[in-house]
Amino acid sequence: MPEISHPPVAPAGVPLENAFRVLDEGGVTCGSAAVVEYINHALLPERPLNYYISINAHNQRAFDMLMGAAVARSLVLRRRNARMPARIYAPCPPFDAKSLRDFLDFGFQNDDAVIRMRHILTAGDHLPNPPVGCALAPVMLEEAADYDALLTRLNAYSAVAHGPEWLARLRQEPLFAVCGVWQEERLLGELVLTGYGAEGQVEMLYTHPTFRRRGVARALLAEAGRILLENGIRSLSAEVWRRNRAAMGLFEAMRFESVAPTILYPGVDI
Repeated sequence: MPEISHPPVAPAGVPLENAFRVLDEGGVTCGSAAVVEYINHALLPERPLNYYISINAHNQRAFDMLMGAAVARSLVLRRRNARMPARIYAPCPPFDAKSLRDFLDFGFQNDDAVIRMRHILTAGDHLPNPPVGCALAPVMLEEAADYDALLTRLNAYSAVAHGPEWLARLRQEPLFAVCGVWQEERLLGELVLTGYGAEGQVEMLYTHPTFRRRGVARALLAEAGRILLENGIRSLSAEVWRRNRAAMGLFEAMRFESVAPTILYPGVDI
């Protein structure tokens, strides 16, 4: 009979009790899973407590055992913050019908995804100005400490912690820019932009919660469009988490159109 247990070593950053593996009758690993618990009020204010399940199973039996253990562990962890709105979810490729069906059979709903959105730029686009009393300018990145500080700021608004290698990869793109909106010495928001060929990409965009809905993000997106047009690029894309309703509303208001999901996030609210 297959057996489920904690592995000898957990994935980086995951407590051992949140990691599982299934061994078959011959002692061969036929699947593994991990639960990542995180709280992010800035990105997901409606359900800030989240349990992300990473699972890799070689057969249906291993999947069922691992999902059962991962969901059960999530529910145990959830007791520590019983009053905070929460969600359990897992990634699923958009065109993997079998994997999606497996998650749905476990009671998950196919109601969330990361959506690729695109806006075709024109010279006549309206360019919103920063809020009154604020200025838009490049973020100076001259020393290693500047990049470390940038990563710290970006990770405060990201569900996934980015490492130095992520930023190093972006810096290798033909076009790389970071711009910010400032109120005197205070940084209110930033946008990380890359460009390659005929396509520009919003890699990261955030606004300090205190200054949301004041035009900071709109001004940053407009600046990204201006930079791209100056470089002969007429298409700007972004990957937007559907569950982040404020972000979806922002990009729709800036006339971005949904292209396709890049990853599905089936899950269940708890």
